[in-house]
Amino acid sequence: MAKTKELSKDTRNKIVDLHQAGKTESAIGKQLGVKKSTVGAIIRKWKTYKTTENLPRSGTPRKISPRGVKMITRTVSKNPRTTWGDLVNDLQRAGTKVIKATISNTLRRQGLKSCSARCVPLLNPVHVRARLKFAREHLDDPEEDWENVI
Repeated sequence: MAKTKELSKDTRNKIVDLHQAGKTESAIGKQLGVKKSTVGAIIRKWKTYKTTENLPRSGTPRKISPRGVKMITRTVSKNPRTTWGDLVNDLQRAGTKVIKATISNTLRRQGLKSCSARCVPLLNPVHVRARLKFAREHLDDPEEDWENVI
């Protein structure tokens, strides 16, 4: 389900004022163009806490500041082969101690995916010579021959 924007303070206060004036939740919702369930939630919050302000949310605050996130994103965008260890060291120099998983999660939230280089056998000198010989032999082949190969 998509996350929606929060209502402004004015709208929340209007909902409470209309509720105190004796209007029903559905009437308030129709008048202000807000869902009935949202109106009910705001009224319950006001009855419980006597406020319509945003309450502190649960959970640990993010360790990497928005500025740090931008720095990491910029670094990875410029050089995609940057390792997590390099990014951890960069943040440590900036004064933030994090682990690799934190970096990974931050990059994923920014829409950047991590990947590892595929393990392939390295070419030895024999392979290099054989490839070069093949390329020289087929240098003058017509394009039609290559269409059959592909």
